[in-house]
Amino acid sequence: MSRFQFRLESVLNIREKFEDKKKQEYSDALNKLQREVELKEKLVNESISLFSLLRTKMLDSISPREIIFYNNYANYLKVRIAEQEDNIILAKKRAEEKRQELIEASKQKKMLEKLKEKEWINFLDEENKKEQKIIDEIVSFKSQNRLIDRSETNSQ
Repeated sequence: MSRFQFRLESVLNIREKFEDKKKQEYSDALNKLQREVELKEKLVNESISLFSLLRTKMLDSISPREIIFYNNYANYLKVRIAEQEDNIILAKKRAEEKRQELIEASKQKKMLEKLKEKEWINFLDEENKKEQKIIDEIVSFKSQNRLIDRSETNSQ
């Protein structure tokens, strides 16, 4: 039996590595998105804590300077939260781009895998045909030998 060799094996290997690279890039993009979301949550929680602290201070006594400080810090947090929302939108867009690239890389690899599978099936069919031909030749040879043996036995 001869050995199966896929003629595009090197291309398939490259496509597999490319797909792995795209998987890693997609994973990195998802991790970046997660970090951006977590940072926004942290800023929102900090803002909530700030307002809670401000309410508590207002029940006691608070100086105008502290009110200005808390107000400035609240505005800063508001701006940072808005910036973070923009960062999240960009991270989602990048993650989606990476997902699409991964899908395309997977399609390219699967296409070659299907071609390899078809060639493997064809190879097995050819090998079976070769085996059958050899078997037929052996059977034919044995049949001819029997006929020859019979004719020699009859002629004696």
